[in-house]
Amino acid sequence: MRTTLPFLLAAASLLVMSACEQKPPEPPHVPAGTETLPPLDAPAPPLFDAQALGIPMDEASIADGEAIAQTQCAICHGIGQDASLRADAPPLRYVLSLYSPENLSEDFRAGIHVGHETMPDFVFGDLGMDVLLAYLVSIQETPTIEE
Repeated sequence: MRTTLPFLLAAASLLVMSACEQKPPEPPHVPAGTETLPPLDAPAPPLFDAQALGIPMDEASIADGEAIAQTQCAICHGIGQDASLRADAPPLRYVLSLYSPENLSEDFRAGIHVGHETMPDFVFGDLGMDVLLAYLVSIQETPTIEE
């Protein structure tokens, strides 16, 4: 028994040393230009059935909506990834997490103040409201805790 103990210790030492010399496995090859998926626990942005809501989602409508947002909304609300200039005006990329597109469009069309008390009245007309909603739907993200 005493002669096998040194033999077992020597064998175990060799196994440990050989394991230390092995290279870690390389990560799988990911082709250039492919995007990684968000973590499974990351919240998904709000989803809207724009077609069911009658919101035109073509490039021209979204661009027209962005132009309205730049001229009418950017003075208070953050556009793109910018922070809002007013604490009580959420960035536009989060607006539809707070208001459904149906309610938002109905409230704007009816002249109801949405959000803060000093929100100005806007008269976009039906087409203007539709393209503004198209832009809002196209940029929506889920708010993060910090924002």
